[in-house]
Amino acid sequence: MRELIGSVLLYLGALTAAEGGPLHEAVKSGDLTAIAAALDAGADIEEQDKGATPLFLAIRSGHPEAVELLIERGAGVNNQSAMGLPLTGAVLTNSVDLMRLLLAHGADPNAAARGERMLHFAVANGCLDCVKVLVEAGADVNAIWVRGDPARLPGIITPYHLAKHDDHADIAAYLLEHGVTISKPEPISAKLATGDPAKGKAFFAPNCSSCHVTRAQDIPTRAPNLWNVVGRDKASTKFSGYSQTLSAWEGSWTYEDLNIFLAGPTLTTPGVNMDVRGAPDEADRLDVIAYLRTLADTPVPLP
Repeated sequence: MRELIGSVLLYLGALTAAEGGPLHEAVKSGDLTAIAAALDAGADIEEQDKGATPLFLAIRSGHPEAVELLIERGAGVNNQSAMGLPLTGAVLTNSVDLMRLLLAHGADPNAAARGERMLHFAVANGCLDCVKVLVEAGADVNAIWVRGDPARLPGIITPYHLAKHDDHADIAAYLLEHGVTISKPEPISAKLATGDPAKGKAFFAPNCSSCHVTRAQDIPTRAPNLWNVVGRDKASTKFSGYSQTLSAWEGSWTYEDLNIFLAGPTLTTPGVNMDVRGAPDEADRLDVIAYLRTLADTPVPLP
């Protein structure tokens, strides 16, 4: 889940050792006179040195005066470099004061770097103060980061789900108090008989079978075996990858529980390890549940 942040952090560690032009070198040291001289001599204020603009590098190096000077001279607070937005550098280094400075100069609290919102970065970095600054500036606490291939079943990641999943309880509580909404689909008990197991199997095969096995004798690897899932106690099979969220959801898998979970696991049950989109369309969900019902010696009766 943290591939992007991991790669950014690795690169951040190398920036201070990178060779650059006069402007980049001046920014690294925070030498305001040298920065002004380089700009007066025609240095490009948006030129990237190994993926970092002067503004990004000033933020990474922790020089607020240099940040102020670069912004005054025209550096774009919302201009994205290969390393991300200026806010990216401030968030990933937990530089709350620099975050406030950028936001005061017009940085967008809802901006995204390669699809991932700044709020997601702050949550993943475990920085509650950073989260607070962004939310106070107008960041959407229900923003969705779509990770992976949108044509298949991509990861649907909200800040709250990420906080729950990564066990940042303080951040999760703060987000919940500041507008998080948890989705719940309409009940489907009265419609279960309309589900088509064959269509459900056709949906399941390309979207779910790479993780879930379905025969009684199959050994689970990436996700639990779904044989006898309907009516089975939650998080009860011989599988070590259950999330804390799912382990805490008591009771057996009812048809309505499956309806809730499959509607969008991270949206209806934040914190689970299954971060794919699920089956948001009710017709698909009815078909999948009808198929799951067949994965048993004796299918659980419909309501």
